[in-house]
Amino acid sequence: MAGDSLDVDVREQNGVLVVRFSGRLDWSTYMRVQDVLLDCATKELVGVVVELDGLVAESPALLVVFDVVWLSAARWPGISLSLVVSDHLLRSVLESRGLPRHIPMHQTTAAALASVVRLRHEDRVDAALPTCRCLPHVAERITERACERWGVQSLLDVAPQVAVELVSHVEDESPLALLLRMRNDKMSVAVRTTTRFDLRQWHTMRRNVASIAVCNFTMGETPAGGGRSIIWALLDVPEDSQRPPSYLPEAAVFTHQA
Repeated sequence: MAGDSLDVDVREQNGVLVVRFSGRLDWSTYMRVQDVLLDCATKELVGVVVELDGLVAESPALLVVFDVVWLSAARWPGISLSLVVSDHLLRSVLESRGLPRHIPMHQTTAAALASVVRLRHEDRVDAALPTCRCLPHVAERITERACERWGVQSLLDVAPQVAVELVSHVEDESPLALLLRMRNDKMSVAVRTTTRFDLRQWHTMRRNVASIAVCNFTMGETPAGGGRSIIWALLDVPEDSQRPPSYLPEAAVFTHQA
């Protein structure tokens, strides 16, 4: 991908997206850098590594874009994001600005790749939903099967209904993607969409989810680039829920990538 003053190269390496920026980071390219990184983060392979040595910032203040992306993506989907900076001048500029505040910084791409914490494939579900009236039922059934496979029986009456609530509020001409994640003691239920909610819609959806959930939960929206966003609910899994043995077979419905 190329622009007037910024070149972007994205490649996959061992399940990690490696993004190389070359050229100028200025006010005209700031949003492009942000959108590219958000798009990569929400594709969510196992991580995103950003190579910065070829990037020249018009102003050090613009380098905050990397923290902005991290803060947008950290709560959900929580993808691993790290920077590669071997150029001493750029590294000193970053450090003098106290940046990045949250993102690990490495001197080589190999070191950054080695640091990525890999989410197990069986702990995630990406499913394209049909564009028909049966959409809520399909989302409910997929979420039920995920709860069963992950052994979170205590959420069987909660997570599927949260999924129904999320997809029922979305009016999108494009196919929706249902995104489910299991990380430690939290399960996330989300949809990727181009729909944007107003405050009234958010209030209604939050109230409805609160009436469903019998556990602690948080909700939010993560920009996903390209005019898309991820609407998510993060549910606490009770301590007495047990994870299933790893040999349980994976159903075909969970293998579809959105």
